[in-house]
Parts: sequence; C-alpha cells; structure tokens
Amino acid sequence: MKHPARNVTQRSPALAGRTVWLAVTGSVAAVESVGLARELLRHGAEVHIVASPAALEIVGRKALEFACGRPPVTEITGQVEHVIADADLLVLAPCTASSLAKVVHGIGDTPPTLFALTLLGAGVPLLVAPAMDGRMAESPVVLDNLRKARKIATVLDPLLEEGKAKLPSREVIAAWACRLAGQRDLTGQRLLVIGGGTAEPLDDVRVLGNRSSGRMAVALVEEAFARGAEAELWLGSATVTPGNWIPLERFTTLAELVAKVETLGEWDTVLLPAALADFRPPRTPGKIASGRRLKLELEPAPKLLPLLRNAHAGKLVAFKLASDTSDDELIKKAGAPLEYADLVVANSADAMEAEAARVVLVSRNAAAEGASGSKQALANAILDRVAN
Repeated sequence: MKHPARNVTQRSPALAGRTVWLAVTGSVAAVESVGLARELLRHGAEVHIVASPAALEIVGRKALEFACGRPPVTEITGQVEHVIADADLLVLAPCTASSLAKVVHGIGDTPPTLFALTLLGAGVPLLVAPAMDGRMAESPVVLDNLRKARKIATVLDPLLEEGKAKLPSREVIAAWACRLAGQRDLTGQRLLVIGGGTAEPLDDVRVLGNRSSGRMAVALVEEAFARGAEAELWLGSATVTPGNWIPLERFTTLAELVAKVETLGEWDTVLLPAALADFRPPRTPGKIASGRRLKLELEPAPKLLPLLRNAHAGKLVAFKLASDTSDDELIKKAGAPLEYADLVVANSADAMEAEAARVVLVSRNAAAEGASGSKQALANAILDRVAN
C-alpha cells in the first residue's frame, strides 16, 4: 500500500516533477505545516521537510514525516544535507522574526537557515511566509529585515488578525509556490479573464440571468497565475470565486461590462468564458406585482465580442456554447466568433455548472483539437495554446 501522502487528491499538475523543501521554524504556526505539506503535494510536488529544534517543540517529528511521507531533516550531519539537497523551491513557512533576521544577515545556525543560505547560493527561489506577534511585526528592526528579505526572496504578507501577524493560508502559499517553481511559460504576460454571467434587471428586485458558475473563468485565471502571468479576473454572477491572490473586479449587467471594456487598457491576452445576456428586458421601477400573468418583450443585447476586438489588439480567446455535443457541430458553431477571436473554445450546454467537460479548440491556422477533463485541465489546455 502507498503512504497516505501519495494518495492525496490532485488539485493541479503545476508542481509535477518539482522538488519543494518546506522549512519549518519555531512559530506556533508550525502546527499548520502538516496541512501545508499536503497542499503542496496536491499540486504534484515532491515535498521534503527541514525543521528547527524550536519547531520540533511545537509539531512532532512523526507528524512531519507523516505529512510528506519521508523523515524530516532535523539536524545537519556528516551527510551535509543542506549541501546535497536537490530543490526547485524552498518554502520558509512559518518564518519567525529570528529566522528572518538570520537569513538576511547570513547566519545559518539552524537546519532551516542553513538550507536557506545554501539554496539561495545555488539560485533556488525562496518563498518566505512570516508569522509572529503583531507588535513584533511592527518593530522597525523586523520591518527593515522584511525589506532586505524582499531583495532576495518572495515574501508573503501575513494576515493581521487578533493582534497577530498570522501565517497566510495554505492555499495562498501553495499558489505562490506553483508560480515560483512551476511551468512559468506565461511569465511577463498580462492576461485578463472575463467570466461569470450577467443579471439583467426586470425590476428593482428580480433579474433575468443564467446558470453560469464561473468555474471556467476561475480555473483559467488561477492556472495563468501559476504559470507566471500577471492575471486579473472580471467576474459577473457566479457560484465560485478565485483565491484572494487574484486581482478581482465585479460586474452585474452587460451594460456595466461594456463600460469596462471601453476603458480596457493593454493586455497581451483576453479570455472571455462569460455567459452574457443575448436579450434584455425593459426595467420596471419598483417591484412588479405578483399573482398575475406577465408578458415580457425582450430586446436583443449588444454583442461584446466585436466591441472587445475593437478595444483589444492582443490575443483574444472566445467561448461558444452549443446545444449539440458532437465535435462537428461544435466546430461549426465556432465559425461565427472566429471572425473576431484568435481561438474559440466550443462546448455544449451541459458544461455549465459542471466540474468537468469536453471542449473543442478551434482557430484559423491550426486543426481543431478536442480536450476533456476537469476545468483546471481544460484551462491548462487552453493556456497551452495561448502560450504557443
């Protein structure tokens, strides 16, 4: 039987084939290290742990071994563990004020700080997640050390709660680990995702909407972030939201979205997995009385794709929803948006609200290509085309 660390549910392949060392120091937040190690495993990483003596007073050696499926390094022996360690990333989490000071001043008197100094010398990226008392975090000495640390590492802001500078969530730390040690083929690219549904008001209470969950949009923007892009999400009505490391703007109606497109700014790629209104009702002030038959006359809504094409000179990825599920029909339906878009992702209506789906990727200068799987898998297939 496999060790439980080998049986975690995969969240993404962003760290597949990557070796991540998790360095645990003596903050009480060390109790989060088991969950953090498992979160890194869920993104495909091979995780090793190195812990300080102070950390072992808070979280046990057996718990750390259970977390990643291999014994942690707790002392430096004649095997010079810090020198021979193979690593694509070192995550120093939690990082105490003392360990932070030691790293920025070149002091390696604990296993984690020795690993940090040695791996920095080898050019391995360092991700630092501080955790300490809130008053300590405001100390001018600690603030100066944080400024110095940002010159040699990626430093995450702690959560300031209850008078404490708390460790960021495991999801935030894992997202940045994916970004620093992952594929990085979208590094330097500015990428905008517009997703979710619109809600057109019938009156001051009711709206005409759709069943868009926003899952595809969230998967696209999170995977783009993991691959190095400067990614942002504009999101309408949705049942899911991205992690708080993703810049997020909201919209409700198509008119609001059109106004945002008119001041779009410059992006390398815009992706449009949004379910936008094709029809709009006249808005009735107040609340329409219930208990009687109501007839609505809907007017056609303006199409966003041509407006977006006029405002955006870079790559444009459109999505087309069809009622038919055959690849031939999906390819046929992709023809109209292909007039404006560089790539069309055609899918069937049963993809809405689903966690997995099948799509066909259609462009002018390449053969149509099918893809299926989770929304994360589909997002990566789409981003492969964007990167190429």
